[in-house]
Amino acid sequence: MKDAYAILTEKLGYAGSDRLKRILKRLMDEEEAEIVASLPCPVADLAQRLSKEEAEIEKRLGGLFGKGVVFMTSRGYQPARDILQLHDATASDVRLDYIWGRELLDLWEDFCQAELYPNWAKGLQALEVPVWRIIPARKAIAEGAKLLPTEDLEAILDKATKFAVVRCSCRRVAKRCDSPLDVCLQLDRAAEYAMTRGTGRELTREEAMQVLDAAAEAGLIHSVYNGAEVSSVICNCCSDCCVFYYPLIRYGGLAEGVLKSRFRADVDQAACNGCQTCVERCPFEAIEMKKVSGEKKLKAQVDREGCFGCGVCAAGCEAEAIKLVEVRPPEHISL
Repeated sequence: MKDAYAILTEKLGYAGSDRLKRILKRLMDEEEAEIVASLPCPVADLAQRLSKEEAEIEKRLGGLFGKGVVFMTSRGYQPARDILQLHDATASDVRLDYIWGRELLDLWEDFCQAELYPNWAKGLQALEVPVWRIIPARKAIAEGAKLLPTEDLEAILDKATKFAVVRCSCRRVAKRCDSPLDVCLQLDRAAEYAMTRGTGRELTREEAMQVLDAAAEAGLIHSVYNGAEVSSVICNCCSDCCVFYYPLIRYGGLAEGVLKSRFRADVDQAACNGCQTCVERCPFEAIEMKKVSGEKKLKAQVDREGCFGCGVCAAGCEAEAIKLVEVRPPEHISL
């Protein structure tokens, strides 16, 4: 059989990557790599192919599932579908720190900086439809604005039946900011997966909403995969560490990779006290302080093109001078 690690790097889209191979070798030994490289495949067939007992194969697969290397589906065990699934599943597991310290996380950071980030940004720039979508912070919405079910956090949570919170893999790897870690919200099947693995803490619906509100107050961006339904994960991202935002800001392509919300920040100049908190909080550097006629203090002004409508600025405005106003039609979001 061809080198199993080489097969896996190719399947994950980074053929020949020594950095990715080092990660894979940390996560699995040679026999385990052969098992994963042979998936999907019935356990009985794997045992015959690799001259192992079925019980041993099952035990190995169970251990790989626990580490986030393979995933259980209705068709049996499957390898990670892409590099991001492997990154998130393995890097979010704090239990691995007790075995390896920061070794695995440092291997991920080295790979991300050298290969994943530039490649990911280039790929996202070429997409016709953004892969990531921003959901506005609910407490930032101006009174009277109408939310669609797909952008209304209350409505999204009402449709789910299971909730769990997982530590943010991106901030665990990058460590470029001090934002909270326990904010990656999993819904339904994703929540079940996290709880089954032991990496997710089960939440009530009310606790899930508290996680989202606390994330917004901490300056994090509610983000989901772009589409009409939100059925698995609501990430709460920072622009310093996130595998979506960080490379797109660093290498370009933010507008191509991330769909803005239907809202934009609007400043009540009379209420603005010039504290500049919104400037510091805006992850997209879309707010600056400017001189306003008749005012002694500088006032916050929003770059209309640069604003992505996340509401992070409004969530942290003690003067309540900023609100999100509706500026895009319902068709902006694929329904």
